[in-house]
Amino acid sequence: MARVLLTAAPWTYREIRFADGQDGVRSFLSTHLFQRESTINGKMPFWSLLYLAGWLREQGHDVAYVESYGTPEEQWFREIEVFDPDVIGLNTVTCTWAKTREFIARIKERWPDKLIVLGGAHTNVAKAGVLDDCPDLDAAVFGEGELTLQELVETFAGGSRDFSGVKGCAWRNAAGEVIKECKRPLIADVDDLPHPARDLMRFPERYNPRLNIYNRPKNTVLFTGRGCPLTCSSCHLPAVGGLKFRIRSPEHVFAEMADCDDRFGITDFGFYDHFGIFSSDQAAAMKLCELIIASGRRWTWTVTFWSYDFTDEMLRLMKAAGCWRIDTVLISGVDKNLRTATMDSPVKVADCEAGVHRIHAAGIEVAARLSLGIEGETVEEARQTIDYACSLPLEWAFFTPVNPVFGSRLWKRLNKDDRFVQDDRSMNIFNVFYSPTGMSRDELKGLQKEAYRRFYGRPEFIAKKIASLGNPAAVRRNLTLATHLGKHLAGF
Repeated sequence: MARVLLTAAPWTYREIRFADGQDGVRSFLSTHLFQRESTINGKMPFWSLLYLAGWLREQGHDVAYVESYGTPEEQWFREIEVFDPDVIGLNTVTCTWAKTREFIARIKERWPDKLIVLGGAHTNVAKAGVLDDCPDLDAAVFGEGELTLQELVETFAGGSRDFSGVKGCAWRNAAGEVIKECKRPLIADVDDLPHPARDLMRFPERYNPRLNIYNRPKNTVLFTGRGCPLTCSSCHLPAVGGLKFRIRSPEHVFAEMADCDDRFGITDFGFYDHFGIFSSDQAAAMKLCELIIASGRRWTWTVTFWSYDFTDEMLRLMKAAGCWRIDTVLISGVDKNLRTATMDSPVKVADCEAGVHRIHAAGIEVAARLSLGIEGETVEEARQTIDYACSLPLEWAFFTPVNPVFGSRLWKRLNKDDRFVQDDRSMNIFNVFYSPTGMSRDELKGLQKEAYRRFYGRPEFIAKKIASLGNPAAVRRNLTLATHLGKHLAGF
């Protein structure tokens, strides 16, 4: 048995959103007045680490999870000292990689004998490159991490730092050379995976879900599968072989929901897959709804839809089973830009629009995510997308600049054309860190603010929210949204 601590370098949203700092006035107000950060995108743990924790515990290892969001540095180091792990597993994304390297060096300086392993989205693309970038890192895991991390941990617990033959990793040998092992096949049956170790989330007050997916205070995120069959130009998954989508069985998903209810009193769920069971297997989705209805449990939940070929019968079952809102990914109100963003997907704006109206007609609220600054998009076309959003019966809309993830097709094109204007700390949905085509960076930033003002400032939208004052849950949710959105637009 080994002691394994899973975490990420401590961070805050403010550090990520304002990588180069804030101006003097905003910095002062953030410190003394707006101390609670604007978290319009929600605050959640690293679910990938909690899945790894559940797997490693099933194999008999002692596992701890240390929250990285909002944890002071010294407290974070104290957590490591108290648990005294054999292995420290860290997650990183591109915008936190610089800080993660710094913290790996500090860990190695204080505890040179501990095995430090890195995973996460950035590592999935960079692979052995993270070991070249960080001389204090011992090993990197890419692809699905459960089996790879288990083999690394058990080899190390057996007294060896020779990880030859461990698929899906790169590691540093005794001579300091970086060794890259072969790729590990994906896990075929995702029902074999345990539920994420939610009991390790020791600071629940630090979390809140994305503002468009929760209905009750006790909420959690659920994943109904792994991988994604889509080929979006700004996503890294196509580049790392994440196209093989595998869904969980309805029975397995239902069992996780029941466990959340029985153990933690959680009765509100957000299905977080961008392309999950509800967008890929209608029969399985309807079976899950039937299981929920037959159980008599009074759950509420939201789901993301990527496809629009659902039947009215499925919508009826979803509503009866507790679905109160569907989050649609509309992307653009202009067909050519929708094709560009989705690498020539056959979906049309008219299909998306008709789907939104059908969901609304079924009595389910509709939220949407839209992108601005798609390659080649003009200011006029971006405004068409804003007009499109304002014309639809949406309860919520989230407008973001296109965020080309490290390693994606779009990222590679931008890098080749030398169009990045900020460093990797700024590579996130809050920043325009590249020079778009069709408009300037300042125009793109202005369009995002314009989109929020126009969508949420419409008299009919405000009137609808006033009409919902009789629903305490809706009032709380809308007040939270208004507070965070106002702070977001004001630069806090």
